[in-house]
Amino acid sequence: MNAIYARLDRLGDLPVFSATVNRIRQVSSSRQSDAMALAMAVMKDANLSAKLLKIANTPTYNRSGGQISAVSRAVVLIGFERIQNLCVTLKLIESFRSEQPDSGVEQLLIRAFLNASLAREMAAASGALDIEETYICGLLYGLGEIIVAFTLPDAYRDMLAARERGRDRWSRIQLQQLGGHFSDIGQDLAQSWGFPKTVVQAMDPLTADQLRGSGRLNHCLAVGCHDLLERVYSRDTSNELEYSTLMNELAESTGQPLEGLDQHISEAFRQVCDLADEYGLPHRIISPQLTDSDDAELDEMTRKLAYYVHSREARHRDPVVEVEVAEPLPSEQTRLMEQQLHHLQAMNTLIAAPGSAAEILQAAVSAVEASSALERVVFCQLGPNGQELKARFVAGKDTGSVKQFFQLHRQMPDVLLFFRILEKRMTLLVPDSEEPGWRERLPEHFLETVDPKGFIMAPLVVNDRALGLIYADRGTLVEDQDFKVFNQFMVQARLGLEMLQSRR
Repeated sequence: MNAIYARLDRLGDLPVFSATVNRIRQVSSSRQSDAMALAMAVMKDANLSAKLLKIANTPTYNRSGGQISAVSRAVVLIGFERIQNLCVTLKLIESFRSEQPDSGVEQLLIRAFLNASLAREMAAASGALDIEETYICGLLYGLGEIIVAFTLPDAYRDMLAARERGRDRWSRIQLQQLGGHFSDIGQDLAQSWGFPKTVVQAMDPLTADQLRGSGRLNHCLAVGCHDLLERVYSRDTSNELEYSTLMNELAESTGQPLEGLDQHISEAFRQVCDLADEYGLPHRIISPQLTDSDDAELDEMTRKLAYYVHSREARHRDPVVEVEVAEPLPSEQTRLMEQQLHHLQAMNTLIAAPGSAAEILQAAVSAVEASSALERVVFCQLGPNGQELKARFVAGKDTGSVKQFFQLHRQMPDVLLFFRILEKRMTLLVPDSEEPGWRERLPEHFLETVDPKGFIMAPLVVNDRALGLIYADRGTLVEDQDFKVFNQFMVQARLGLEMLQSRR
C-alpha cells in the first residue's frame, strides 16, 4: 500500500476524482437539480462533454436517429444516474491511459466497464431498484488489480507469469506478491475517494457478508460477472472456475432463465464496443480468443462474442485511413473498396438473419468476385465420401471452363493436388502460373482447360470438417489485395457456417 500511494502521490490527483466529476456526482445526486444544472456541470470539462455527446448519439441511447448536439438533451436522454456513472467510467479510462498508454491497463479498464455493464443488465432484468449502484459495484470490483498493474507494473507482470504456470490459485499469488488481495487495495482506495459504504463493502466477500437485500445482490452480480469474464477471456489458468456453475449461480441470483443470460452478455459487449469506438481502442482487446476447451458451452459463447466484435470492427473500419492522403485512390480501386464494405455488411446481415448454408456460400463467392480483381470464383463441394469435388456456386464471367473442369473424382488422373489441399488444410497461392517451375508442378489438364494466369485455392473447413474448397483466378497476376479480399470472405463464410451449426 505504501508503494502504491507513493506512486499515486507522484502522479497527483487522478482526473477521475477531479473537481468536475465530484461536482457531477453532487448535482446528479440532488433532488433539487434539473437537467440544465447537470449539463452545466458536465460542460466545465470540454473533452468529457464531447465524449458524452458521441455516446448519446449511439444506437444504445438515440433510437430516433436524430442528431443530438446539446449536452442538456443528452442528460435528459441518458438519465442523471447513468450520466454520473458514464462520467466516472470515461474519466477512469482517461486517467490511466494518459499516463501509461502501452502498459496493458487498457484491457483491465475495458473489462471493468464490461463487468459493470453486464452486472447492470442482469440487475435490471432481476427487478433491482438501484441498478446504477450495481453498475458502480461492477466497475470498481477490479479496481485493486487495475491500480497494481498501473503503479507496480513489474510486480504485476511477475504475478501474471505465475498465474500462467497454473501451479497456484490466483488468490494465493496475490498474497505471496502483495501481502494481501486486490480487493483490500481496491476497498482502501474506494473508501478514501468517498464512494458509498455499500459499494465499498460489495468489493470483498468478507465485508459483503454484512450486506442484505440490494447490497448483497450487487456483490453477487459484481463477483459473478467478473468470474464469468475470467473464464470467457481464458485468464483462469488453474481451472478454479467452471462456466456452467457460474452461469447457474447468476441465473439463481437474478431469477432469470439460463437462456436469457446470453442476451444480457451480448448487450454488455455491444455497449463496450461503443465505448471502444469512442476512444479508438483496438477491438482485439475486447475479443476473446477462440480456443477448443473441454467445455462446449463456453466455446460456443466465446465464438459468438468473438464473431460479434470482429464484425463490428469490419463495419466500423474506415477504408480511407490506410491510404496516403497525397495519392488519391484510382476510381476502380475506390469502387472495389466500396463493394467490399457493401458485401461485408450484407454477409453480416445474412449471418445474423440467419441464412442457410447455401446462401452464405453463394454470398461469399459473389463477394470475392465483386470486391477484388479476381475474375472467376467457384466453391467446389466435397462429396459425402470424400472422393468427389464438384462446382456448386460460381461467380464471374466466362465461367464455363471452370465449371467444366471442377467435376473431379479422386480416381481421375492428375487431380490429386486438389484433394491434397483439402487433406493438408493448406492454401495455395500462385500469383503467376507461368513462373518457372509451376508449369511442371501443376496438372496439365487444369492448365489447358481453366487457363489461369494467377489463382488461389483454399479449403473451407468448419469445426474441423472440410466442406470443400474455394477457387479464384484472374487473367493477370494475383495481387496482395486480391488475396486479402479472398481471405477476408473465406473467414466470414467459415464464421457464418460455425454460427449456423451452433444454432442447430
